Amino acid sequence: MNKEKFIRLLSKKFAGQLSTTESELLDNVIEENQDYRLLSNYLEQRKPFPTNPPIWEMITAAEGAGFKEKFNYEAPKSSIKLNKSLLKIAAILVLSVLGYYLFNHNINHQLDKVVATDEKVFKMLADGTKIWLNKESTLSYNQAFGESKRELTLVGEAYFDVAKNKNIPLIIHAGSVDIEVKGTAFNVNAYPQQHQIQVALLRGAVEVVDRLGNHGKVLLHPNQKLIFNNSSNLAQRTFQLIAVEPSVLLKEIRWTADTLIFSKEKLKDLAMRLEKKYDLKIEIKNEALQEKRFSGMFTTESIQQALEALKLSYPLTYTINNRVVVIRD
Repeated sequence: MNKEKFIRLLSKKFAGQLSTTESELLDNVIEENQDYRLLSNYLEQRKPFPTNPPIWEMITAAEGAGFKEKFNYEAPKSSIKLNKSLLKIAAILVLSVLGYYLFNHNINHQLDKVVATDEKVFKMLADGTKIWLNKESTLSYNQAFGESKRELTLVGEAYFDVAKNKNIPLIIHAGSVDIEVKGTAFNVNAYPQQHQIQVALLRGAVEVVDRLGNHGKVLLHPNQKLIFNNSSNLAQRTFQLIAVEPSVLLKEIRWTADTLIFSKEKLKDLAMRLEKKYDLKIEIKNEALQEKRFSGMFTTESIQQALEALKLSYPLTYTINNRVVVIRD
């Protein structure tokens, strides 16, 4: 079935005008054609239809261009005329949402992606920007990166050494914040399971914006660290900007050399980092113990040596069995 006929049938479906024969035909086409099936499912999930782009403004424009049967909000004189109007409106709605869907579908297919699972990954982009991607992290970026746009989306943690380009700023989407840079070196920690997004700046300048809240913009200068409370409650979404010694900031990126550095970090957060470093599962059986804070640095230590080091700060107990660590009070 060609696209025009499919759109016509789909329009009639949303207008409630499909005959039994047409309904069976449409169902068969959707079942056999993956693209049509994806579009049909997408439109079903989007009900009611989006108003951005403004659908009714588009309908008004269509009327001005020759669509004579303007919608009559009075009681219809006959159900046939009303149904014809609904059918035409539904057709415009489907075509509008189809364009929206195809636009996003094409955008999604114009992204390149780098994935780090149980190994860290180094990537140099076309413009010379260097990126170290930590374990269990994903980085997506636009094709032809650096030619007219530099835009990335980070899930997880990465260290960036950004090539300077004053004409094309680099934008990083990390969780619910946007970070804009032109040429700088900084670390971003934005794992989705954590409650904070952290940005540590070594050189240059970056601007961070809360995409969902109304907290304005925060400009970071060298030797500063931003901690953002990534809460779903907009009132609790806060920026905290602190000054950090250069030697401490350097420790922030020691993970690129497989070094784990932590300062007054809660055990429940430290456990997630230990899981990535040692490729195992950690269970903490005591809620109070999860909130205990630890400071230190692990480089070549085994997991047992690391846990013994933690015991020096707090008398916890642990067991290790088949790559599962259980920590108790």
